[in-house]
Amino acid sequence: MFQVSEVLKKVPFFQTLGRDGIDFIVERLKFKPFDANELICKAGDPGDKMYIIINGRVKVVVTTDEGEETVIAHLSTGDYFGEMSLLTGEPRSASVITTEPSEMFILNKDDFDVIIERFPSITLSMGKIMSQRLRETNRKAAQKLSGKIEPAVKGSLKDKSLEEVLKFCESNSLNGKVVVRHGDQTGVFHYERGELQKVVLGDLTEDQAVDTMLNWKDGEFVIEPRPIEMDNLKVSQPVVEKPGHRIVIVNNSMVVQKLLQRAFDSMGYEVYAVETSAKALNLIKSMQPNLVISDTKLPDASGVELLDSVRQLGNTPVVLLTEQNNRAQFEEQTRRYDQVYLTNSQEIGEVVKVVEGVLH
Repeated sequence: MFQVSEVLKKVPFFQTLGRDGIDFIVERLKFKPFDANELICKAGDPGDKMYIIINGRVKVVVTTDEGEETVIAHLSTGDYFGEMSLLTGEPRSASVITTEPSEMFILNKDDFDVIIERFPSITLSMGKIMSQRLRETNRKAAQKLSGKIEPAVKGSLKDKSLEEVLKFCESNSLNGKVVVRHGDQTGVFHYERGELQKVVLGDLTEDQAVDTMLNWKDGEFVIEPRPIEMDNLKVSQPVVEKPGHRIVIVNNSMVVQKLLQRAFDSMGYEVYAVETSAKALNLIKSMQPNLVISDTKLPDASGVELLDSVRQLGNTPVVLLTEQNNRAQFEEQTRRYDQVYLTNSQEIGEVVKVVEGVLH
């Protein structure tokens, strides 16, 4: 079964976040499908979006001064692109084109900046991501660059910043740990194959520990490159009292279904998801839900046609997933129906807000 959190956890700079952090990001993601051979972004475009591939495949293309196109990478499910432009503010350095029908999450720069501000620990992995992408691009272009950072088993934070030390450990795929001492305080960063696994500083949370140690301007560090066993971190999930409402989600995209289902499941609703109008009507007849959420386009009907069929069964509230650019059109088409609600976008936070307003 598709899990949004599992997709986000594949992005290195989100891997240190717990459930609250992942939920915070999910609320800001936008979903968009792409056809095969569709241009997603082109070199020179503003770098104001990051993309996470839910399913499908894309190629990354650069153009030489002579106008020759070269494919430097293929990306697929669980991969991502556009993060370098978000980090640096530079225009896109390559074009990205789908090679088959694909579905993606999109994270806008404004939302990315909010996430960085709330979860500063994300910055730990940025250097690694940028260096990995640069190395891959250089390798594909057969360019050998020789910039090096000399390792130091021990050192002073006055001579080398902690951020620089951590970037070095990540880019060199450290298996081991970094021990940092500042006065009578000792913190530890645990790594496996260059991936940050855990941060420990007394009783502080990982985010608090990272923030605290990154502000240390003096002290010493020791890099201990030996394999260690890491316990899986488990995030306790609060028990939510179910409000007793049943929701039917009608959407042809499995991704959208699961995004919405996860959001409302976590709020305690009883949620059912189907992809067609026919299945939705059968479900509505049998379970009499408190609310129906539907896309405006379905494989066997439009959202308005489904609404008309629902009204023949009763007066169940219906939320149509509309955007600002087509909301007026659907307001006109649904004017004669009662208990119809339109969204301003298909962002999870917007849909949740509309549903909460209807049911409470």
